Amino acid sequence: MAGKRLFFFILFCAQFCGAATRHYYITAEDVPWDYAPSHRDLIHGQPLPPDWANGTKYNKTRYFEYTDNTFKTRKPQPDWLGILGPIIRAEVGDDIIVEFLNRSRHTHGIHPHGLRYDKNSEGGVYVPQGRGGSVGTDVKFTYHWYADEGSGPGPGDASSVVWWYHPHGDEASETNEGLMGAIIITGKGKAKPDGSPKDVDREFVTTFMIFDELMPRETMFYHPGEMQRMNDKGRFYAINGYVFGNLPGLIMKKGEKVRWYLMGMGSEMDIHTPHWHGKTVRQGQRNTDVIELLPASMTSADMIADNVGTWLFHCQVSDHMEAGMMAKYTIYEPEDEAKCPVKFESGDFWKNPDEMSLTVRNNTNKTIKNVILLAGIFVSAPYDLQTSATNWASKGTIEPGQTAQIMSNMPVQKSSDLAGWAFYPGQVNFTDGTKWLPQHVGQCFHIYWRDEGTPTPPVLPPFQIEISDD
Repeated sequence: MAGKRLFFFILFCAQFCGAATRHYYITAEDVPWDYAPSHRDLIHGQPLPPDWANGTKYNKTRYFEYTDNTFKTRKPQPDWLGILGPIIRAEVGDDIIVEFLNRSRHTHGIHPHGLRYDKNSEGGVYVPQGRGGSVGTDVKFTYHWYADEGSGPGPGDASSVVWWYHPHGDEASETNEGLMGAIIITGKGKAKPDGSPKDVDREFVTTFMIFDELMPRETMFYHPGEMQRMNDKGRFYAINGYVFGNLPGLIMKKGEKVRWYLMGMGSEMDIHTPHWHGKTVRQGQRNTDVIELLPASMTSADMIADNVGTWLFHCQVSDHMEAGMMAKYTIYEPEDEAKCPVKFESGDFWKNPDEMSLTVRNNTNKTIKNVILLAGIFVSAPYDLQTSATNWASKGTIEPGQTAQIMSNMPVQKSSDLAGWAFYPGQVNFTDGTKWLPQHVGQCFHIYWRDEGTPTPPVLPPFQIEISDD
């Protein structure tokens, strides 16, 4: 009898012991959004096309996460999430509690896909309606959701699956405003403490959607049997709310297992086919490099990041691609800083931009005759890197372990107008007649940001070398 009780206790614990209650504190807030913060087409190295050149900044409404129910300290989120709200995570068996504060001027709520809930936590507006469907301005509501077996991976799935969350009042206009995000549920026993899958090194969530700032679509007309665009003014063919390569942060280390969660949203125009250059992915039981997405669809694919380089990631639908539904992702190989010939130290670019200077240290055991540095400038965003014509070369020898100041008095643009400077050694000549040359562009780089709080990426972004039609 005691053995039977032990068996049932073990069976009960296998399902319920270790389950967590995960708290989230989320707001809806009216904020400005820029679909192309660089104001450039970063895919082709050129100005934005005419339909988008006159304005990419609009008022939107977004979900934000806070640290606690005082809603005073906003949690940071990865740049690559873009316009999306915070990722809500759980392991199968966990409870999810979302304390929601609506700071928007309009009524909103949160409706989750894939989770179990009662009527009040459904977040839908229809008859009969629960209390969580319409949350007024400056009103709080607490949603209670549960990740049951049907919320997690099914047979043949990877260790985690993705679901949508978004409002369900005037859903079309609310998602068009920017109110949406991802729920990631990991299989029982397969999650790290934060809910992310144990067998994955890095995750990305990417949403393909056409945002229409002129809703309803007054610029559309129909031909028999087909739909065509008169123009695209006010319409943004976006990945996570960014167009023409402005989506930042899709960076991964060589050898990592990367899980891509791909999501679609929008109207009948939102039939998308995300495609990776440079790599294939594993989706279920097939290898592919193109995924099919319909509005409100959700899927995932795994990639082994083993092809170093910067690659295109875009919708393969021709009209969408031409209209800017493109981004880039980068696979990099970590560098051994000990093998870099010089170490960058302090720099002065902002106090006296007419006499800019930086300091380097000889990181070798040989005497350096001179150092020639190659420079780039971040013009308007941390990923808009352009070449600089300034001359940066050391004068005089630098003994091992010693420092030298390198100056330039040839500014091509005032540093006060720039987001940052990037440098890497283009050539290092030693007094013994040998020299060091970089094996690739950006090797041993260093960035000096005007805003010191700007995070430095693990690899230098590609230089924006403008491509001419001629």
